[in-house]
Amino acid sequence: MPFIAEQILTNCFGINHYEIKKVVVDKERKRTIFELDRNCAHFCGKCGNVGGKYDSSLQEILVGTLNLKPIYARLKVYRINCPVCRKVTTEAHGISEGKKRYSKEVEKTTVHYTEKLDNAATAKLFGISQMSVFRMDYSGLSRLQEQYLKNLPLPSLLTVDEAAYKRRHNYATVISNYEEGKVLWLEKGRKQADLERGYDKLNYALLNVIGVSMDLWRAFEAATIAKLPSAIIVYDRFHISRLINRAIEDERRFYQQELTDKDRKIMKKHSRWILLKRDFNLTKTNKEHLHQLKEINETLYEMYLLKESFLGIFDQLLPIKLARRQIFSWIRNIFETNFYYLQRFARSVLKRIRNILNWFKNPISNGKAEGINNVIKTLLKRGYGYKNFGMVQSRVTLFP
Repeated sequence: MPFIAEQILTNCFGINHYEIKKVVVDKERKRTIFELDRNCAHFCGKCGNVGGKYDSSLQEILVGTLNLKPIYARLKVYRINCPVCRKVTTEAHGISEGKKRYSKEVEKTTVHYTEKLDNAATAKLFGISQMSVFRMDYSGLSRLQEQYLKNLPLPSLLTVDEAAYKRRHNYATVISNYEEGKVLWLEKGRKQADLERGYDKLNYALLNVIGVSMDLWRAFEAATIAKLPSAIIVYDRFHISRLINRAIEDERRFYQQELTDKDRKIMKKHSRWILLKRDFNLTKTNKEHLHQLKEINETLYEMYLLKESFLGIFDQLLPIKLARRQIFSWIRNIFETNFYYLQRFARSVLKRIRNILNWFKNPISNGKAEGINNVIKTLLKRGYGYKNFGMVQSRVTLFP
């Protein structure tokens, strides 16, 4: 029987060198207590050598749960006279660390549960308070994050994007491994200094980086130039698509202001979404409406063709010199029209032409980063939000 009890302690609760002396059921506090006795020598908590007993204190340590009720180990924790350290130290009993009142196994289990559940549900499973779950979860995640930073992969391509981790415009910068589609690091804020801190944290893991995909946010660009000068910056083509669609929408609104209310309603109904769709995404009905638009309104139809001709350049994966010629040709055509918002977009393209053309050298995008942002939103919803940014940082870097 003692052997079986020892096996239960070792295999179920990760407790070694102890035996169960007595099992106490505390009905008032709805918990079970294992009273333990040590069955081997006492070791120094600093050097690991055997020492003589000095004094002891009775402690209760959370070691697990059964039927939604917590299980505690009650044991004497000794201070010993260490002959090597030549002072009195607390013994290494191996169940918990330092002054923690929960075991290492409980910490691991908590992190596993909170990966799928919120703190309230985890607290009910353990039969303890939500604050206790938070402390164990935070401690376990911090430990895992230290190990994670020591064993970072060496990516050659990165994506940089922003993600909201809290309401009221609280943003974080997400640095991801493009090849694996996984988060490398999450840094609070989205300014240049914030991204630079993120790069510094990853340090030697970024030695092989040759390209970074990002949107047109100047702060990200400046930080990347400062910290990764040898990497090329690639503007995300989907953000460029969003910008030209915004210009098309502004042009449509400006144009429709001159129409009567009746014509405006008809035009908006038949043209708004068609103008924003790509040609290969048009349904049969969309194509019919586009054909009607061509006959009744050449101005809006011309906008559609200009948008498609620009985005079509990125669909072809052209040599960079040919792509440059086609983009400049498209810009000249725009300046020959009266489309104010498209001309403003064209000027923006001219200012950023170098990084836009880098896409033809290395066609990477933020598509995976946008998918990661959806995972982050799901994680935040599952946890009902996190007041502590360190929790968000650990969760995002370790689990998506």
